[in-house]
Amino acid sequence: MLVPITYAEKNFFSKHSSEIALELLKLGSYDNSVLLFKVLAHAVKNNDELVQSLDESIFENEELFKEKFSHLLEHALLQATKQEVPTAFANELSESGISWAPVKEFTPGELSKFFGVSVVTIHKWMDQERFVGIKRAKGNKHNYIPEDTEYITPSGKKMMVRDIVMMWHKQESESVHKLNENDLAYYTRQTAMYEEKYGGEFKKTLGAKSNLNPEEETDAQVWQHLLRRQKVEFRDPEE
Repeated sequence: MLVPITYAEKNFFSKHSSEIALELLKLGSYDNSVLLFKVLAHAVKNNDELVQSLDESIFENEELFKEKFSHLLEHALLQATKQEVPTAFANELSESGISWAPVKEFTPGELSKFFGVSVVTIHKWMDQERFVGIKRAKGNKHNYIPEDTEYITPSGKKMMVRDIVMMWHKQESESVHKLNENDLAYYTRQTAMYEEKYGGEFKKTLGAKSNLNPEEETDAQVWQHLLRRQKVEFRDPEE
């Protein structure tokens, strides 16, 4: 997904759905707002019950219309992010046959493993607001960082936490194959995979691009690491 909804954006939208609904009621004309509501109501997935419970009378009462619009926006957000449904609605949604994939959350200890740093560093990054929208918990409370949280890299670029986690799992998986071959063969094979994926050497592909998307940013970091390790192995007198 090129434009994912981040943890911070999701929180803002959820907290301000009523205000957003009110703004959407003022789209030049009331008729435009009604039309937008109808299009969204029919376009959003898993929304049959809401659509069937509505009739034209809601448009005659602006407050009721605003309330229904706010509910529709909240439902759309849940669908867009596949966020875990609030407990208050869990039974109702279950009876309707609606299934949801909750967003994974990680503790600072888990993130320290995925990022290859200490827990102290993860806490320091929280204080520095490197995890967008996440504030370090105080007292005896614990932090849980959702996978859709944006992480600001030292270069200022943003990456999703889930991308960092996926990169770690990918490297762990590849380490299993490495057990059956020497280091140079492993790094050479991995480098060849990226050359095939991007159609050429690093310096002529990702290395020549100024704006990388999250997947390319992740691949570029891994690829450069492989190239450095490959260079070291070539120099190794024992090889």
